[in-house]
Amino acid sequence: MAKTAAKTGGTSRVRFVMFDAEVAEGEIGQITQAIQNALRGPAQSVGRRLASTSALKALEVNGHADEAEAEFDQEDEVTDVEVTSTTPKAKAPRKAAPKPTVIQIDITSEPPLSSIIDPKSNHRRYLAIAAWLHDHRALEAVTADHIYTCYRHLNWPTDILDFAQPLRELKHKQYFTTPERGKYAINQLGLARAAEGASD
Repeated sequence: MAKTAAKTGGTSRVRFVMFDAEVAEGEIGQITQAIQNALRGPAQSVGRRLASTSALKALEVNGHADEAEAEFDQEDEVTDVEVTSTTPKAKAPRKAAPKPTVIQIDITSEPPLSSIIDPKSNHRRYLAIAAWLHDHRALEAVTADHIYTCYRHLNWPTDILDFAQPLRELKHKQYFTTPERGKYAINQLGLARAAEGASD
């Protein structure tokens, strides 16, 4: 009887046990079947293989029953298989954007920055600040630093993870253009939208 079992290191172990037996004419098929089953390799589920009663009786005649029974009673060897997980890896948390810095802006000349009415939404606040800087401070393009500085002066919440994100979203809505990287210029659509917010 031969038995093979794959190991994780890429090698195989083969054991071949020979036996001879004198059997009646009708029982040779059962022994042949038992040998074929043994050579097929380990079954899907781990279990015990038991020899048929007639095969054991045939082996008993030649005094090999104990050996044969021990062979048939052995449990199949379990092959260790490395299983690769198909679960997708969790995405790493997004790295926080660098915190903007306060820059110098004239907030006291007429009309002062405090004249902006809080529209209560970040998108509208960004539009209001950009429009105020455009109309009253002749600033064509703003950065996240401009918005952050105005938020600080107006005491609006600054717990925004990425101060440039709303500017990018407003650009996507076509209220801003980007003359250069990191700079956002409010356009006529943005100015009109900011004026709507001021009249709310």
